[in-house]
Amino acid sequence: TCSIAFSATAQDASQPAGTWYLGASDATDLFRMFSSEGMEMSPFVGYAIADNIAVTLGLNYSTVTLDGGTGGEDQTNSSQDISVGAAYFFGDNFYAQAGVTLGAVTQQVNDDSSSTGIQIGLGKFIPVKDLWYVSPQLTYSTYSGDEGNGMTSSGASIGISFGARF
Repeated sequence: TCSIAFSATAQDASQPAGTWYLGASDATDLFRMFSSEGMEMSPFVGYAIADNIAVTLGLNYSTVTLDGGTGGEDQTNSSQDISVGAAYFFGDNFYAQAGVTLGAVTQQVNDDSSSTGIQIGLGKFIPVKDLWYVSPQLTYSTYSGDEGNGMTSSGASIGISFGARF
C-alpha cells in the first residue's frame, strides 16, 4: 500500500509558500531492510503552494518473490503506484491530509490488475536536525480493484514519514 505522507517545519506555526519537501512515506519499512520480505520505499516530493497549504506527488514500486516450495517455481509479483495529495497545516505543526492513489499490479500467475485508493489522515511534524524531519501520522485508506479481480480493502494505518525540507 502507498500512503500519502507529508510534513513540514514550524515557522511561527506557518508553512511558507514556495517550500519544497523530499521524503519517504514510511520510515518503519526500514526495519525490514534485511528480512526475506524486503523493503518498500515510497518517495514523494511536496511543494507549499500557499502558506499552510501543500501538494504532494508520490511514487511506489515494490516487487515480491514468493517461494514456490519443493519442486515449485518461484513467483514474482510487482506493483506500481502514483499518488497525489494535499495537506493543510494548523496549530503546533499538525496537519490534515487527503490523497488519491492509482496503482497497477503485475502478477506472474494471475491476470494483471489495477486499483484506486483514497486516503485521509492526520499527522505531526517533528524536527530532528537542520533540514531533517520525521512525521508520525494516522491514515485511513480505502482501495478498490478493477472488475477482473474484485478486490477491495480499507483500514487505518500508522506510519512515520521522514525527509528534508528546503
